Parts: sequence; C-alpha cells; structure tokens
Amino acid sequence: MKVWYQEKNAPLPGTYLCSVFDITSGGVMEFCFGKHRKTQFRMFIYNDAGQLRAYMNVCPHFDVPLNVRSGEIFTSDRSQFMCSIHYARFNFHDGHCTEGPCEGIGLESIPLTITGESVFIAKYDLHK
Repeated sequence: MKVWYQEKNAPLPGTYLCSVFDITSGGVMEFCFGKHRKTQFRMFIYNDAGQLRAYMNVCPHFDVPLNVRSGEIFTSDRSQFMCSIHYARFNFHDGHCTEGPCEGIGLESIPLTITGESVFIAKYDLHK
C-alpha cells in the first residue's frame, strides 16, 4: 500500500487546500500537485455531512486515479466512491474497498487540520 507523504509531489504539512465552505455536504474537491500529469500527486476531499475526509486519488488495484473526469468519483447512486476503470467501490468514512479487484484494501487517507475556516494538510505520523 502506498504511503501518501512518500509519493512524489505530495503536499507538505501546513499546505493550504481550501475553505471549509468550498465543499458542500456530499461534495468532493480534487487537488493536483506537480506540473507534469504523469508525476502529479492527486488527492480529494469529501464532505461527509460536515466531516471532511481526504484520500489519495489512486485506486490501490492498478495505481490509476479513481476518476477519468472531474466529479466522476461516485457510484451512480452516490453511496460510495468508485474507480471508473475497474469499478472497485470504497466506503466514504474509511476508504475501505468493499467490492472489486482490490476488495479488503483501501484508499490511503490523508490527515487534515482545520484552522478557522481554512483546511490544511496536517502533520503526519512517520511511524505509521
């Protein structure tokens, strides 16, 4: 499994991402770090009824982004995240894969910290 902060172009702790008001409940916002598409670090934040959750935007099965186009990260009924390539399905609350070729594995979560209305990358545990 990937460790997000070891990936090329991963944002550093303290990196500003957005305002808490930028992502409505049930909404998602994607972020890309790095200039070249092949080496970009991709992540997204999901607003789970007011709880912001961040994950690397990489399917653990085949090392591809979950979405081909912006916003195509959900199942058709919007009950889970879904890889648009192999149709693996992931829980919102923990990123765990419940169906598909990577069942039992999960999305790599990214810690966030909120200061006032601003969302930042939080410090991470190097011993994880």
